[in-house]
Amino acid sequence: MKLARRIYCIEGHWDYGDREVEPSVEPILQLMANMDLWPSYGRRDCATKQELQFFLGEEWYRRCEEQSVLYLATHGWDGGITLSEGQDVPLEELAGYLEPDGAEGCLVHFSGCEVMKAKESQLRDFMARTKAAAISGYTKEAGWTSALEAGVRGAPALALELLLFSTLKTQAIDLRDGRSFGRLHPLAADLRKRFPDCGFKLRTRPPK
Repeated sequence: MKLARRIYCIEGHWDYGDREVEPSVEPILQLMANMDLWPSYGRRDCATKQELQFFLGEEWYRRCEEQSVLYLATHGWDGGITLSEGQDVPLEELAGYLEPDGAEGCLVHFSGCEVMKAKESQLRDFMARTKAAAISGYTKEAGWTSALEAGVRGAPALALELLLFSTLKTQAIDLRDGRSFGRLHPLAADLRKRFPDCGFKLRTRPPK
């Protein structure tokens, strides 16, 4: 049985030094659940490639309903994600974990800096192999909050992601095919205007 449309979050190890409380995106997920925007979500802490491969193969994720969001809350670089020190996962390897259709009809959002700075051929290949309806993320070093990342300019990515996820639900944007992408691209344009220093980028599959 498929699970309801939901957010599936894989959260890497942030490693912000000697903080007594490790930062986490879970309060954002809880906020959206409390507001009945995304009442159903799942989240896993993930520090290694082996854990990532395991979590993406688990039933909790493989029962993912179309129009769900795979939220990869990790560090990033131009062409891949970083789960923890020494645990870099290129987009090509990540696609292999999700093949043949592990993101079909879903949005894959990369919260890591500069992931969407990858070559267009890499982004197209990732979408083709995973059947993701859309992928999104940042082409720049996006600050999570204005306080955490000293020296990173601009409005925080935290606020951008709240707007992105909440608008997907409130506007009932259908990710199953290209018919409602006409509303998805203006949303992306608005986010780029509101948060210019994040370098937000979104790509969608061609309409069926």
